[in-house]
Amino acid sequence: MSERLLIRLGTSQEQTCSWLVWSELEQEIIGSGELKDALELASLTERAGNRPVDVLVPSSAITLTQVELPEKGQRQAIQALPFMLEENLAENVDDLHFVTGPREGEHLSVAVVAHEQMQTWLTWLSDAGLKPKRIVPDCLALPLQQCQWAAIKFNQEYLLRTGAGVGVSLSEDWLNMALLRLLPADSEAMVTVAGYSELNLAGTQVQAQELELPMLVLAKGILSAPINLLSGSYTPKREYGKHIQIWRNAAIVIVVALVLSLVNKGLNIHQMNTEQARLQQQSETIFKQAVPGTSRIVNLRTQMDRHLRSMQGSGGGSEFFSMLEGLEEAFTQVPQLKPTTLRFDSARNELRMQVTAKSYAQVEQFKEIVSRSYRLDSGAMNSGEDSVTSTLTLRSK
Repeated sequence: MSERLLIRLGTSQEQTCSWLVWSELEQEIIGSGELKDALELASLTERAGNRPVDVLVPSSAITLTQVELPEKGQRQAIQALPFMLEENLAENVDDLHFVTGPREGEHLSVAVVAHEQMQTWLTWLSDAGLKPKRIVPDCLALPLQQCQWAAIKFNQEYLLRTGAGVGVSLSEDWLNMALLRLLPADSEAMVTVAGYSELNLAGTQVQAQELELPMLVLAKGILSAPINLLSGSYTPKREYGKHIQIWRNAAIVIVVALVLSLVNKGLNIHQMNTEQARLQQQSETIFKQAVPGTSRIVNLRTQMDRHLRSMQGSGGGSEFFSMLEGLEEAFTQVPQLKPTTLRFDSARNELRMQVTAKSYAQVEQFKEIVSRSYRLDSGAMNSGEDSVTSTLTLRSK
């Protein structure tokens, strides 16, 4: 995103906080201002939106120094940095946060800040709902512009960058006195300074830069700042949860749909298996009725084929199927009548069946239709609670 929110904090809650929204693409200021204290940071939450948040902190609260550290064995030596600087620090090294910066020859830049101060800044931002992408000492956001130093006046103090990864924040009263200690004593050439304000720094050669708002100068330079205090234990965690949240609802819908689909498929399979078992049982019952004496069915299809072959071999198989075909009209016109048993005598070409209907009239109607094509003998009709049964014997005319 080309637009960024830049915030400059103080060291204590009562100090003012400056802010600026800068468009990198349009090269223009979207908005800027100053907050009375850190409690008003929440007013910037809406301005932050989805913009990256960069934070500047006072260099006066940070020790920016260098240690002589050869490149060979640097990785192991870095672990010993706190103890190498212990004599120059007023606080216990366990209470301090160390961040390494750029190297200049044999010298390695180091930023040192108290954990308590870091946690204070992060608490202010967290309470305001702001998530910083980087926290940079303010003087290190000054572009050097191919000069040795860079300087700017910000309110009542001067920000002075004296190298790639070192610098100070000075009040006007201390500026000239500090310069005597900061300037190299063994150099005959004057130090070049990229000046972003009207400056008069004794012993230096100021190269005036375009005069702009201090926050704008720092906004342009912060992206190339060599040190980010959000490192080590303060490294921001990747926001997997944010991305997961975006897809969470969609994932829930997909999972629910998948579960319902599997349940539906399982129910369909269960119903099909149940129906198959019912039809299998019905088929076996009909087969036993059609083939008296059958007590055990292992493979219905095989046993049916075997029985049909035996019927064809005895010469009565075709007659049996012809008689069944001739009964189709009667069963169609009287659908309430059902056969309960079938028995065919191939020697006599006689089909005997027991039928069940809901009334006498249905049996009589069935007999009338059948008698048109077959000689029909019928037994007595027996009446139950809700059905009528009778035995019918059919012979070809």
